[in-house]
Amino acid sequence: MKAADLARRDGWFCWLCEGAIDPALPANSRHGGTVDHVVPRSRGGKTEAGNLRLAHRICNGRRADTLPELTWPAELYPLDASDLWTTIARLVKRPGSSELAALFPTEELARAGSVWAVEQACAFVGGEWQGWVEPVGAGHACAVHLSVVGAVSPGRPKVANARRR
Repeated sequence: MKAADLARRDGWFCWLCEGAIDPALPANSRHGGTVDHVVPRSRGGKTEAGNLRLAHRICNGRRADTLPELTWPAELYPLDASDLWTTIARLVKRPGSSELAALFPTEELARAGSVWAVEQACAFVGGEWQGWVEPVGAGHACAVHLSVVGAVSPGRPKVANARRR
C-alpha cells in the first residue's frame, strides 16, 4: 500500500502527531507523507492494511521501531494492570470475548482507566471497543474489563477523528 492509498483511505493526516500532511510535498520532504507500520516490521508487524498508517517522514523517523506508548497513566494509580498491547492483541484474535485489563483503587479511577483503554484500542487497531467497570471483593477496588465488538477495521481511528474537530 502506498502513501497516496493510505491518504485516500484515512485522509491527509499524520497518525502520530495528528497534523495535516500536504499532498503536494514530495515523499522525501521532512513533512511529506510516508507509510508507517503501527507495529514495526522489526517487532513482527505485517505489511497489511490494518497495520499501516500515514505519517510525516519526520514523525515516522522519530518513532523508529518503537511500539506506540501504551503505559497506563500513573495518575490513575493502577494497582495491577496487564500489558495493554498484549491484551489488545489477544482480544483482536477473539472478537466478542473480554479480558480483565487492570485493577484500580476507586470506581472513579477505574472509569477513567476504562475510557483511556478504549481510546487506545480504537486509536491503535481501530474497530469498536468497549470497557466496563465492576467492583472487586469487599473493598473499594474496581476492575476494568475490555472487549472488541465485531471485527477490527483498518483505517484512521474514530478517536483521532473526534479530536480533530
